[in-house]
Amino acid sequence: MDEDLDLDTLADIACVSRYHWHRVFKAMTGETLADVVRRVRLSAAANNLLRDDMSVNAVAEQVGYKNLASFSRAFKAAHGFSPQEFRKQGAETTILLNLNKGAEGLYPVKVLDLKGFRAAGVCHIGPYQKIGKAFSALGGVLMSNSLMSRAELVFAVYHDPPESRPSAELRSHVAVAIKDGFPDTLSSLDYFDVLGGRYAVLQHKGPYARLKFAYDWIYGAWLLQSGFELRDEPPLEVYISDPKTTPSADLITEIRLPLL
Repeated sequence: MDEDLDLDTLADIACVSRYHWHRVFKAMTGETLADVVRRVRLSAAANNLLRDDMSVNAVAEQVGYKNLASFSRAFKAAHGFSPQEFRKQGAETTILLNLNKGAEGLYPVKVLDLKGFRAAGVCHIGPYQKIGKAFSALGGVLMSNSLMSRAELVFAVYHDPPESRPSAELRSHVAVAIKDGFPDTLSSLDYFDVLGGRYAVLQHKGPYARLKFAYDWIYGAWLLQSGFELRDEPPLEVYISDPKTTPSADLITEIRLPLL
């Protein structure tokens, strides 16, 4: 309980790639890893407070809180009482791990062998919700260099699991697959390879804001019953429709999970 349960450690224990572990876990439980770790620690703390041989300071340290004030605030937010008040109440708690009842919706998934390709894109550092700036930047580079005809397959790669670092440090790319004749020396673009191989390809129709339900479904329902394992690579989010000319209800997006 007092160890640093970081994302990599938990992914190793679960034998799941760190790129996918947080999504698998959230899809199954409906909670983030950080939320569950916090809740389980505070539930354990509540039970330990019932022991007369442990001081509040000792209880806090045992569940990973080095600062008593921080522990007291977190405990009261979780249980409605300060640690001292809770000890007087004497109510034992049960530690539970919720299991999601099932993600909303059903989505078509195909397992395909896809070719790898060379890509060029714009890096975005910061909250994933603000990646729109990178789309605009990429479009500007392609237009100003007359490269629209030499680019295809607009997609995004989210390199970091959301819980792995502060949101201001999250790394992602908005990119295109590039054709022959696309220059490889533009300083405003990053160049990288997308590996070929087996992918689970989910097709989502609707607003981008509802993609989270598709992710929950493919990680929490489809993957668990499919028998496939994931490669240690991030998924691709491929934008089939042009949002400028397509109503949001008709937008087609593919989620591509790299499989072993």
